Amino acid sequence: EDVILFASRNIHYLVDQGGQFCTDYYGMKHELIECIYSEEVLVDLNDEHIFKKYKLSELLTESKTVIHYPDYLLQVPSRQQLINLLDFAIYVRNVSFFILVLFYLRRGSVALEYVNSEHGVTKITGPWKEAILYVLDRTQPNAHYDAIFEKQFFNLNQHKDLPLGVFIEVLCKNFTKYQRFTEDGQYQIVPTAKQKAFLQRIIGAEECFHFSEVGSGKTKVILPLLCQTFLSNNTEAHNLFRRGGKLKDVLVILVPEHLVADAREQVFRYCLNLNFREEYRVYDDIFVLLHDNVKLGEYSRFSKSTRPPMKQIFVTSFNQFKKALTYDKICDKVRPHREHILVIVDEVDDFLDRDKLVFNICSNKSNAFDRSTLDLFFEVSRATYHGESCPDELLDSSANPIYWKQLFEKFRVIHIEIQDASRSVNKSFGIFNEQTLRHCTTNITHDVEGYKSLIARPYESVNRAMAGSYYSDVERTIYLTYVILTEDIAKYDELFQSERKFITFEYWNEHLHHLDYDELVYGHDKLSELVNKHPETKNGINRFLYEIILRRMEIRDRSRSVNSIDIIFNFDCVGFTGTPFLDNYPTFDYIRHNRKDDIPDCIDRSFYAYTCDELSKVEFEERFSRFQGQNNDVDVEYVPSNFIHKSLEEGEMATLKSIFMREEHAVSQTSTSDTVSFNAIVDLCGIFKLSTIHNVRDLVRSHFGPDRFHYIYHIDQTDSSDRMLCINSDNDVQFDEEFYKHLCKTYGANLREKVFFFIDNRNYIGKDVPFQLVYRHHFGQPLFTRSVVLAHDVEDFSKIWQAMGRSRTMNETIFSIYKSDIPSGMIGEDTGAHDIKKQELTRLLYVRNCDCKMAGNLSSIYQTLIALYNLSQESFYYCDEIVNCFLEKMEMTITRKVERLQDRLTENVLGTPVPSKIFLHILVDKFRRSSNKVIAREQLNGEMVEVLLAQLIEQKFEQRIPSGDIYDDFICFLSGDQRTLMEISYTKQQQKQKQKQQNKSQDSDTMDHFDKKNQFLLRIETSDYFEYTFSPQKDLTKVALNSPVSVPILTLTYNISGKLHTVNVYPTLQFLYSHHIQAAYITPEVKNNLNDISEGKKFCKKFMKTIMSHENIKYDDSGFDIGQTVVIHSSVNHDGKRGRIVSEGKKEGSWCVRVSLSDKKEDTLLVKEENLKIATVGERDSTVGQLDIKVRLNHIREHPQYTIAALKPGAYVIGIKDQFNVHDLRGTPLQEHIQYISDEMGFILYDKTESNSVDQFGPYFVEQYMLMEVLSKQEVAQNVLDYYCKHKEKLDRCLQHYSGAQGKGFVCWRFLINETAKATAQVGTDEPCDMSLDEEGVEVSAKREWSDI
Repeated sequence: EDVILFASRNIHYLVDQGGQFCTDYYGMKHELIECIYSEEVLVDLNDEHIFKKYKLSELLTESKTVIHYPDYLLQVPSRQQLINLLDFAIYVRNVSFFILVLFYLRRGSVALEYVNSEHGVTKITGPWKEAILYVLDRTQPNAHYDAIFEKQFFNLNQHKDLPLGVFIEVLCKNFTKYQRFTEDGQYQIVPTAKQKAFLQRIIGAEECFHFSEVGSGKTKVILPLLCQTFLSNNTEAHNLFRRGGKLKDVLVILVPEHLVADAREQVFRYCLNLNFREEYRVYDDIFVLLHDNVKLGEYSRFSKSTRPPMKQIFVTSFNQFKKALTYDKICDKVRPHREHILVIVDEVDDFLDRDKLVFNICSNKSNAFDRSTLDLFFEVSRATYHGESCPDELLDSSANPIYWKQLFEKFRVIHIEIQDASRSVNKSFGIFNEQTLRHCTTNITHDVEGYKSLIARPYESVNRAMAGSYYSDVERTIYLTYVILTEDIAKYDELFQSERKFITFEYWNEHLHHLDYDELVYGHDKLSELVNKHPETKNGINRFLYEIILRRMEIRDRSRSVNSIDIIFNFDCVGFTGTPFLDNYPTFDYIRHNRKDDIPDCIDRSFYAYTCDELSKVEFEERFSRFQGQNNDVDVEYVPSNFIHKSLEEGEMATLKSIFMREEHAVSQTSTSDTVSFNAIVDLCGIFKLSTIHNVRDLVRSHFGPDRFHYIYHIDQTDSSDRMLCINSDNDVQFDEEFYKHLCKTYGANLREKVFFFIDNRNYIGKDVPFQLVYRHHFGQPLFTRSVVLAHDVEDFSKIWQAMGRSRTMNETIFSIYKSDIPSGMIGEDTGAHDIKKQELTRLLYVRNCDCKMAGNLSSIYQTLIALYNLSQESFYYCDEIVNCFLEKMEMTITRKVERLQDRLTENVLGTPVPSKIFLHILVDKFRRSSNKVIAREQLNGEMVEVLLAQLIEQKFEQRIPSGDIYDDFICFLSGDQRTLMEISYTKQQQKQKQKQQNKSQDSDTMDHFDKKNQFLLRIETSDYFEYTFSPQKDLTKVALNSPVSVPILTLTYNISGKLHTVNVYPTLQFLYSHHIQAAYITPEVKNNLNDISEGKKFCKKFMKTIMSHENIKYDDSGFDIGQTVVIHSSVNHDGKRGRIVSEGKKEGSWCVRVSLSDKKEDTLLVKEENLKIATVGERDSTVGQLDIKVRLNHIREHPQYTIAALKPGAYVIGIKDQFNVHDLRGTPLQEHIQYISDEMGFILYDKTESNSVDQFGPYFVEQYMLMEVLSKQEVAQNVLDYYCKHKEKLDRCLQHYSGAQGKGFVCWRFLINETAKATAQVGTDEPCDMSLDEEGVEVSAKREWSDI
């Protein structure tokens, strides 16, 4: 029988405690698990990878480990189980099991530390200490123990000289011993002859990538065997692993995101018990490379230097590896050692997918859209959506009419696109909320808070919503936001509820006067309910929300990108896939030897079928059969799915019910003795992404009745585990081996009739896959009887085949493939399923797939160019100068930047021998297979390639004008599916990685300003801190945290009536301990200023004296200083770029300006003074621009949460949220100097000025709203500054009538305006007012409207 070990602190074992404190016994005075520390890699709140030391006792969870009969090999799927088992061994006092687990754990850990003694107290003693020293090989040789433990490890090093074929036989024999022993007396998985041949071909073939049909055991069998081969010392295998280069000692395993957990499990299961006493490491996170202990090519500390370097295996995902290669510290380790690294790529077709090649690491920033720009975005979006003509008159009044007219045309293209495809299936357009985030493997709660009510973030939804994926095309995002506001406004209920109080009286009068003002601003009706009741208000509300959303939208600031082709060019790779349709690229070995001949095929293409081949029916079927492999008898019925367009209007479950009815009808029409109903559905295109599994369960139960199916198989949306949901209850249990056995005992061969398999659009490898094979072997029939694949608008045959492959018994399962827009004549008159390769639609999809994969698209050919450029620069990553294409177009700087990019790529790609030849070969290989004979016959030369490169870049950035010659054909062909100048570029960014359990206690202490060099130590001692805190004035800790630093963190100037005014903001000590500051602020001057900060009143007197001296500092635009925000002008390369002065230049009259391009040092530019000007908040012609507000210094990050204490005009102290409030003023050393307190929203928390003027210091003082505009960008700040510039006298009049009873500050805008209207109505003056309500709720008529406002 199998043995199951349950590791849990909640399970109590009967263990002899008699010798607990006897050092000669198995016990110690301290629990051993608390004396062992491990350094764990974590992801902090800033998405940065850090290391933190934990006691193993802090990492304990619960787990179940199965040890299989009859070999009883310890196998674990993760490090977590090893930690749990180590605790289990200590708890039951089993030293030998402790030793075995510790051997395993060391091989999977970055750093383990054993605290032998602490403060003179011995911690680890007795047999436990001896056991640890034995594992570390720091004791005298112990032949007895070696003989015991050596039996638990396979010694692969004894087969060094075996031929590869014989060695693989040995590996496969060992492999069976890891498997469960089935009831019929056989191992569950035994490698087949075909699998052995495939493994040998992967190791020895010239091609780097290999095809094996779906369900052939690539992940479960081939991958672990490859890893074991790497960890061996077999001479022939390692000579072949060289692939023309050097011996390999590092193995990187790359898999798609959804396969990481499965790949990690396979590697840990099969690779920890090899070669007793040999030092090697298996890491489950590529970012351990950031740790100083992890070095490539390092010799083991416990091995002799004559041995080869310690082998290391890293298991990670495609995107994580790309992300890692954007870190300079990792690049510094990897690049010099890359000749010794072998990369294994599982699902290589996904890795080289033309839409998923590039991975961007972006830092974001707030946009600087002024109100006129937002109005233009709204009007262009509105006109496009409603099919109106271009608003030429409005656009002609803008600074760049050409841009806005081009944008109108682009929006029209996007609008047509979403009508054709996305709208019917994915009406949410990928907006992040509770529903769509179910499909992401991110921290859902965190992401919902950040995205659910702000912006549409569309992703490519054909396969699944990948974690953090988004379109870099901001213009597309902006338009889709308008579409959602118009079509699905309920998504913004929460946003409207939080912002409705800021609707101004004037805005209401102009756009929303159909509603009662009080009810609109302070009512409780949801946004969607308001619009339903008053449809005429929809446009006005849309405009209000649209402006808020766009003002909050972040845009890219800097970008580093790595694409899949960079990895192919820089590493020796091998890989495999079940859908082998790849573009062709040169290997690292081709580049290593500076080859210039034709690029060899990276995968066998003998079964490809291109349009240009013009194959006969027999020839096509022969090639398709080779593609099918062992799945050569697959029966398929294609079903038109155009009905889905209409049924989705009724709801997703209505669509699913229609499918149920159609399938039942199809079965009844073709009923025979062996006809079976369907029991599986694969939602390939994401039709049911907004429905829960309980919605599906309810429909299955209501449609089929409670007795037809008893369970629904599904994949849990939160942790991707396989589950079984009971039809007649809410019991939802894990689908594992034990539950499968229970189902077999309960239902026997009828199991397939009692389980309905619902598989969503992520195509995860589920736990049901091995059970399908076991079920077929045991009962002689497939578990999936008839599988419905909802392809609908998916044109990619690779994805359709993968969805079919979810059934591991393809030859015995009947498939119904629902497909939209099937050409007439493609479906025969005879109904029912028949051979897939004989159907015309199959040929159409298959040939189209081969053509598309070969041609690629504009993104893939551009990324190829970038990879060749990186190759010439000896860099893994690329820093993009054109970060926000739409801004460059709007500001009319795009042309110059595109020209510079063309020059740079021409010089470095075409001007370098190897990259230029590679680019030429890639183009020639593509063109000769084109179905366009004009392209296929064209002979490329160097001059044509140079012209084509330039035009490709112009097309990429939407600057190309059709030339009317052969280059139009070239560009159209290389653009793939794209048929217009409007490319919608797709990039991915990891917004947040899946957080480990430990992350819940992490804060943002790991950002750069908490670097040791920026730390300040403050020590205050007290005997009784609880008693100490009773007196706020004596609580020196709190006094110090509330004390200000006399070095400004923000300085701005503004100009009123020709007089220059200065505003300085000073931070509290506690504000420095937040993630709102830039590290550059913490200078030696700041540290010196803090020396006597705990001295309370004395420190504050010094502070007040210091800030008075700051009043005398004069600023003018001819002088510059460090920390100023500037704009570069009259510069060829960086015209219009904003940056911050970081130091004086070496040349007289020059400054070093840090510009927002990338994190590299070269981004600090040396700029002459005549090419600089102080940056102004807002545009010159805007109302804010009229005040000439200039930020002279700003070390505060964007969108901080804060409270600000106003001391006097031009002097403010900023603290963290809630630090300043009326209740805690007594503990603030500045108590007597604080005049009023405000927060980032504009709420006045305290005021003793009694001022009601915008020109006098107080809660209505204009400086307050300038600070809000710079720091928090609140809508009320923009309104106040607009009024101050345009209607100041009316603003003053309103303040005169406002009592302040409802609150102070312009955040109470509605009350302020309303009271003014009442007052003017009561005295019967001709002052401007509007309709309002008196105290009795009776309408008061105003003399005239404020329409001029």
